[in-house]
Amino acid sequence: MHPSTRLLIGGFLSMAVAMGVGRFYYTPLLPLMQHETGFGAQTAGLIASANFAGYLAGSILASFIPAGRARLWTFRIGILASIATTIAMGFTDNLTAWLILRAISGVASALGMILAAGIAAQALTSIGEAGRVGWLFSGVGTGIALSGMLVHFASGWLDASRLWIAAGVACLIVTPVIFAEVGDRELPGRAVTGARPRRAPRPLSFWPLLAAYSLEGLGYSVFATFIVAIVKSRPGLSAMGDWVWVVAGLAGLPSCVLWPRLGERVGFAVALLLAFLAQIVGVLLPALTASAGGALAGAVLFGGTFLAISTLTVPLGRHGLNGRGFAVLTAGFSIGQMLGPTLAARVIAGPGGYSAALIGSAAVLGVGVVCLVAAMLRSGAATTGEAAVPPA
Repeated sequence: MHPSTRLLIGGFLSMAVAMGVGRFYYTPLLPLMQHETGFGAQTAGLIASANFAGYLAGSILASFIPAGRARLWTFRIGILASIATTIAMGFTDNLTAWLILRAISGVASALGMILAAGIAAQALTSIGEAGRVGWLFSGVGTGIALSGMLVHFASGWLDASRLWIAAGVACLIVTPVIFAEVGDRELPGRAVTGARPRRAPRPLSFWPLLAAYSLEGLGYSVFATFIVAIVKSRPGLSAMGDWVWVVAGLAGLPSCVLWPRLGERVGFAVALLLAFLAQIVGVLLPALTASAGGALAGAVLFGGTFLAISTLTVPLGRHGLNGRGFAVLTAGFSIGQMLGPTLAARVIAGPGGYSAALIGSAAVLGVGVVCLVAAMLRSGAATTGEAAVPPA
């Protein structure tokens, strides 16, 4: 097996551990945790926001880590901390402890994801294989799908505490492979024939793009936090809740490869606009229909776009603000997703319930579309180019 493929496998597993489980495992476990402990939507939103706040801090910290041994060891610490906090969630039912653990988990997942992506992107770019980086993020969808299946099949004989521990132990098992394959080292090149040249996308006007991406963070986080609880609360759909999350993960598997390819054909800005619109439909479907088909279709549209929107956004704005665009975009997105669950919880506690929260989320994403169109009009954008590493 070529070393570049082994690096991708290690990075793929890093994403599954740090993001698919470390960051998103809370979603399928939330209904069971609520059933066992009795906490409501506002507490659920607070726990989710603590994790997203940690992610913001971790993403800022990651931007200061230099390449080389410091980056490699910080990445490894991030992976281990993600696993440790996942396991530790199973040893307490104290709210303060949960908030602290989920905040640390957010920091760890950001370090694990961003630094793994940076290591892999640098190595693959050096041998002319930057186009393969998108496959790395399939690990996020895989982690989401597998963790959702773990909850579905094991929740009959394991409580929420033991499910946290089980997921952490499973992640620990693959850690030696991650540490063996993800490293700052030169890769041997290989001959590539028939490759067509790729053009970089022309940047969009930065400030409206930042507004759109920040609103994406706010809007997507509602679905990403509550969708399993939403579906399980619907009459006759309780058994479908876990599968909705599994389907969302499976839909995310190819998204970071397929959407950039579409962007190369129709323009990254146009592809980004289409992804936003598809996500709005995906968010609205569970709010407007109580059918299993609507929930699953919503999961496909959401899972197939939430990672891809980051993949498409970064090359359009990374060079803004004198090269600080990547960091600022990441911060805007992170602030949005930190606020989303807490604000949604207040809506859920009101008379509109979950449906009102989803409709509000879709409205936020709709404002994001307006901002994106404004960025396109100001830039005259209809450009082509290749994907970059998403910050989230």
